[in-house]
Amino acid sequence: MSFKPIGERHAIQEVVFIVGFARNFTPDELERVVAHHSLWKSDLPKLERMNVIQIAFGDEPLDQAPPLAGPAVFKAFKRDGSVDWQLQVRDSWLAVNCLSYSRWDAVSRQAKSLLEKVLGLVIDESNLLSHISLQYIDTFVWDGDAREYDIDLLVNRSSGFYADGFRPVSKSWHYHQGEFEFPDAEPTHRILKRIHLDATEDEAGAKVKIDTVLRTDFDSGILPTIEGVRGLVDRTLNDLHTKNKTILATLINQNAQDKISLNKEA
Repeated sequence: MSFKPIGERHAIQEVVFIVGFARNFTPDELERVVAHHSLWKSDLPKLERMNVIQIAFGDEPLDQAPPLAGPAVFKAFKRDGSVDWQLQVRDSWLAVNCLSYSRWDAVSRQAKSLLEKVLGLVIDESNLLSHISLQYIDTFVWDGDAREYDIDLLVNRSSGFYADGFRPVSKSWHYHQGEFEFPDAEPTHRILKRIHLDATEDEAGAKVKIDTVLRTDFDSGILPTIEGVRGLVDRTLNDLHTKNKTILATLINQNAQDKISLNKEA
């Protein structure tokens, strides 16, 4: 009896790559992205637009408020009709969602390619790059008699991450933590580490979802040129991927790590 990952060699349900800017995209920028859908249509053929309703409060006339535009979402689907890959362009950020994880090299290459194509359409000297984020959702399913459920068969008790008194007696529990890390003595950026463990039980059984968000915030913003952003996105996402593996090794025990070949994948 043990917890098993949802994949054969990994537990990754979804990974999200995000690039954020200092201000919202303008309607013209969003329309430019939509007009160039052909650049990635072979990968993400479905386009969805969302309607936006603008409401003003106070004395300022509505026609003086900054214009809003509906987000653009591009999707590809699996054979069962669920989302496979997705690209979102909304508010002040771009995001690529992958729900068919294989290996980091392949998945990150595809995500970075999609981001780069859109970045070339929205980068503007008036809109500084503010953050780059990587989110992993790992899921482990209880594989055994429900009466023998034991989270110590999943968690790494010796890591110091879990409080000594944290010993849930049911299959529904939550353990959330978040903090900032400052890599430099005189920081030009900081890294948010937000870790949410959520355990639930439904008709399919008991499972534990580990939702980890790592976000690098840049102190003064980065002047966005396509050359500079391309390199920065690549380096930052790779660094956050390595950091995520270190965090996951803190959260789960050696047996669970072996099941997903943690730190054995490039």
